[in-house]
Amino acid sequence: MKRNWEVIREVLIRLEELPNTDVGLQLPDFPAEKAYDYAYHIELLIEAGMIEGQMSKAASVGPAHFFVHRLTWVGHELLDSIRSSTVWEKTKKTFANKGIEMTFDLVKSVATEISVSLLKGV
Repeated sequence: MKRNWEVIREVLIRLEELPNTDVGLQLPDFPAEKAYDYAYHIELLIEAGMIEGQMSKAASVGPAHFFVHRLTWVGHELLDSIRSSTVWEKTKKTFANKGIEMTFDLVKSVATEISVSLLKGV
């Protein structure tokens, strides 16, 4: 599977919106038709240290269940750089126009540059 940055951004935003870390997100909180996609990206985000939670990999067939409850510092930093819809759309457009794959470091860097240029009114 390929990374889907829209799913990544959505998960980060939804986790940040939780009222506290006693509450979390689970597989049923996401659309059933995209269960595999969400489970895969949750696992990637846990592995990357951007969110905290647990995956439950049963031997059964189907998407892995999970419980995630908070962003880490790294997750907050990434979300802070891509939260704004304006910045996010310009970031995606930059990658599309250049024909470059979106990586964590590049997404954060490009989004930060776009934010700075918006602040400067460029």
